[in-house]
Amino acid sequence: MAVALDANGLHLVSVDYETTPTTQTVPRRRKRPEMRMETRTRLLDAAIGLIVAGGVAAASIRGICERAGFSQGAFYSYFASKDDLLFTLVEEHMANLARKFDMLVADTRYQTAEAILDTIGASLDALSVDASYSVLVVELHLHARRNAAFRARFEPVKIAYESAFAGVMSHLLRRTGLTPVIPSIQLARILLSLWSGLTLQESNDPPPSIQMRHVFAALAQD
Repeated sequence: MAVALDANGLHLVSVDYETTPTTQTVPRRRKRPEMRMETRTRLLDAAIGLIVAGGVAAASIRGICERAGFSQGAFYSYFASKDDLLFTLVEEHMANLARKFDMLVADTRYQTAEAILDTIGASLDALSVDASYSVLVVELHLHARRNAAFRARFEPVKIAYESAFAGVMSHLLRRTGLTPVIPSIQLARILLSLWSGLTLQESNDPPPSIQMRHVFAALAQD
């Protein structure tokens, strides 16, 4: 809207001008929950990096904050303590693996025994490519051994994770018609320990899935 003279130059009239749409894209403002989630993720990622590089002791709250680019005040907005952050890592990582194990069972429900072994092997080999999470799990296990309060929170999550993998083993045993020579939960623990150890070694031996298949065959019978 603008003000201009009419044709006779005698009166002021209102004139509408068409506005030209701007071609610039205005960046979408992130919502507060998104920003909080990003901050939390960066703190967790910073902790993982420090733990993998130097162990749990090397991951101080100050070091985590400096690596993530936040103040210690920001840290305490999300975690009550360093152990609280460590437990969050345990809970989220192991819960994620447990979900993947459950999906393996669902995805292979109608496959042959050989196909199930191939699917499980391919999944474990894919997870083994990045050894950082195996290092993380070992470090958190060691921390649980040394810290009774942390161990009390750690154990139930570890048991749930092992039980999920035991479910995969039970499913596989049913499909193959084999009987484990030891309880399924013990078989699961042995195979998980083997998988973690092989991932850490980074050797030129056959991939973890092949070696786990041999151990599985040795611990089950017709």
